[in-house]
Amino acid sequence: MEPFGIRVALAAYEGVWASTLYPTADVLQSVNLRQLTGTFSWHIVTPTEQSIVSYCGKRFTGDSTMMDSICYDWVVLPHFWGDFDRSLQVHPQIAHWLQRQYESGALIASVNSGAFWVAHAGLLQGRRATAYWRHIPVFKQRFPNVEWLEQQGLVEDAGLYTSNGQNAGMDLAVHLVERACGTEMASALARDITFDNRRDYDLTLFNMAGFRHHRDENVHHVQDWLDRHFAETVSFQALAENAGMSKSTFLRRFERATGEKPTRYLQRLRVEAAKHRLINSDENIKTISINVGYRDISFFSKVFKSVTTHSPKRFRSRYRPR
Repeated sequence: MEPFGIRVALAAYEGVWASTLYPTADVLQSVNLRQLTGTFSWHIVTPTEQSIVSYCGKRFTGDSTMMDSICYDWVVLPHFWGDFDRSLQVHPQIAHWLQRQYESGALIASVNSGAFWVAHAGLLQGRRATAYWRHIPVFKQRFPNVEWLEQQGLVEDAGLYTSNGQNAGMDLAVHLVERACGTEMASALARDITFDNRRDYDLTLFNMAGFRHHRDENVHHVQDWLDRHFAETVSFQALAENAGMSKSTFLRRFERATGEKPTRYLQRLRVEAAKHRLINSDENIKTISINVGYRDISFFSKVFKSVTTHSPKRFRSRYRPR
């Protein structure tokens, strides 16, 4: 494997849709060319040395196999077409490989039916995920311990990313670029590839998912409540009592688990919701301020700028697709 960059595995298996495999590579290469550095390196990884046949009938071999000892930073699982039980018989190696990659610290990202492999590997047990709506009933039956969110385009839980279709898969690729290279790079890239990143699903919780990488269940429950009620008046004293803690203990545990003070976390939630509205709606800034929990528009603008480095007006003009 190349000695530089974020190492990405683009998994390929029987029935893989090339349209959900290669776009990620194109996005990563675009970043490399823009930055003139090897920010990313990637391999197409097949289960074995045998060639595979894609959905469109093209046969190809990978750069490496799942039998190799390479550990990646990201693993991308494209959509595939085929009978799930037959796929398991053809590719028994995938589950163990995914488990090994995840245990080594890799982020796992899937497009549509690619979530099948993540669920089969047992990585989604007790976690939230999404997939294309046609697959949700089957997935609910096969993997009842997963909370399948059929209305959500993108879901992240504990470093496991799932998306519900090709558009969401591209959103996911751009999001991963933003995670590694920042908002400026992701937005410029989306404009260059004429990719319209306005969506009818809300990315607020998806963009906040990085604060979920901890194992404090009481704090997770508080985050669940804040996810639903962030626009309301929030009493941290009441939240602490509901979690069975004193306020001082709650504040300490929340910051230790998430890396943010509860007040800052709430501000980030509200700002993410505001960003979504600024990009995807024609609401004026005062209305957006009120709808995300701030009646004082000047204070909202101050908080927004402290999180994004832009005023709401500047953010809308800079990042809303033209």
